[in-house]
Amino acid sequence: MAVGSGEIPELTRAHRILIGVVVAGAVVIAGIGFAGWVAAVRELAVQKGFGNFAYVFGHFSAVAVAVAVAVAVAVAVAVAVAVAT
Repeated sequence: MAVGSGEIPELTRAHRILIGVVVAGAVVIAGIGFAGWVAAVRELAVQKGFGNFAYVFGHFSAVAVAVAVAVAVAVAVAVAVAVAT
């Protein structure tokens, strides 16, 4: 395939396996980070006297961060598409 020809290269079996390994590793690392985030925020909320809400506050804050990142990615994609056309 020539550079700049506009053709999309096909993925080989090795490429697909490598992509799967990378995605699985990213999911594991994200899960560890999420669990640590929730535990740390829960502990801080308990110390600050949030009561029973402290046990779900970590989940709410993690979801809020995920939504903010998703919105940022959506805006970036929309801008990239608008610029490309």
